[in-house]
Amino acid sequence: MSITPCPSPLPSALRDESAVEGQRNLFCFNYDACLHLAVKRGWEGWSCRHCPLRDHRESEPRARDYAESRPRTQGHD
Repeated sequence: MSITPCPSPLPSALRDESAVEGQRNLFCFNYDACLHLAVKRGWEGWSCRHCPLRDHRESEPRARDYAESRPRTQGHD
């Protein structure tokens, strides 16, 4: 899926983690491109609120992804 990044400027930076999660799709494949665009334009803050990919969560990790990547221990002492 190829959609041009379309972040929206915010009047101030998002400083609280819950605010970031509410305003941005951290798991979007365009997230880095949007971040780069916001920095390049000198925005204090930015949001995904008008982006068609706002609710797209294809790359969101699942607990299973972490569980399967952990090394197995030989035993517990």
